Amino acid sequence: MRNPKPRRLNAGTVGAAVLGLIVLVTLLAPVLAPHDPLAQDLAHTNAAPGEHGYLLGTDQLGRDLLSRLLHGARTPLLVGVLAVLCGGVFGTALGLAAGFARGWLDQLLSRLTDIQLALPSILLALLVLSFGGRSTAVLVLVIALTGWPTYFRLVRSRVLALRTSEYVEASLTQGVPAWRVAVRDLLPGVRGLVAVTATLDLSRAVLMEAGLSYLGLGAQAPEADWGLMVSEGQGQLLSSWWIAVLPGLGLVALVISANLLGERLASRRRGATHLPTTATRTV
Repeated sequence: MRNPKPRRLNAGTVGAAVLGLIVLVTLLAPVLAPHDPLAQDLAHTNAAPGEHGYLLGTDQLGRDLLSRLLHGARTPLLVGVLAVLCGGVFGTALGLAAGFARGWLDQLLSRLTDIQLALPSILLALLVLSFGGRSTAVLVLVIALTGWPTYFRLVRSRVLALRTSEYVEASLTQGVPAWRVAVRDLLPGVRGLVAVTATLDLSRAVLMEAGLSYLGLGAQAPEADWGLMVSEGQGQLLSSWWIAVLPGLGLVALVISANLLGERLASRRRGATHLPTTATRTV
């Protein structure tokens, strides 16, 4: 009897594990952090990793870098998840409406999407932040506004294909309200697509939050935020490289893990859609 071949560790599993670890460590940051991330030790500024009892060193104000790294993922993750959620719900709702109603509503929403995509994301962010101020809520709104067109286009395309399905036509023929047809018959057909898109979109949202914080438009000092920490440490790369490099590596790990997980989910979904099925929908 042949021994079964060992299961290979795929990139999606690694991405899920790394992403889960980052989320877990972030949630446990108050317990795991050895120091207050805002506490200053001016006697030991720019301490190298391992010096004076600081495992990863200190920054230019003597703040423990390990503690700031543990707390610094909170804002990117919180803002990223909320922005993906808001942008996904908004874009999915408009995509359902446009694909189901078609006609003038579809044309109007599609043109608005084209206009939105024609505007650079950073320009739109600057415009919103200049009027709305710098807060977490406004930051979530900015990133959500730049992300909803992706969901709209994907969901609209899928709904247009499902709109001509027999079970949808049967529901409409029987006089089922349009909103109920959209929720009961069409929404289940796009949920998997939206979930995969949201996973991939998380890396974009995290990077945008970090970029805005790097430019001084997101998180503000003395808050611990990976993008802000990279900005604060960039001027000391030659003398105290750990201040900027370590939070930068954290961002790289977060973005790559989210992308690997999203790509894995996308490939599984593409494989599943090609599987033959004999299931039929009963109206």
